[in-house]
Amino acid sequence: MIPEYVVKFSAIDQVQKFIDDIRKIPCDVDACHGNYVVDAKSLLGILSLSLGREIYLRPHSGDPNILEQLQAFSNNYNSL
Repeated sequence: MIPEYVVKFSAIDQVQKFIDDIRKIPCDVDACHGNYVVDAKSLLGILSLSLGREIYLRPHSGDPNILEQLQAFSNNYNSL
C-alpha cells in the first residue's frame, strides 16, 4: 500500500515554500486530489489543484527517511 500524506494550503506563498522544500526530496512525489494527479514538485501542478483543498502526497519510494520528511511536510503544510 502506498502511504499518503495530506497537505492543504491557504496562500500562494505557502505553496512556493512547499515547492522549495519538496524539491529537496530525492524521489518523485505525486500530488493527488480526486482523479487529478500532478507532480508535487511543480508549482503550476499544485496550483492547478486549487488552494484550500486537501492534497494527498504519494511518494515513489518506501525509504523511511523520505516517508519521515513527508510526514513533517504534512504536519507543517496543513493549514486552514
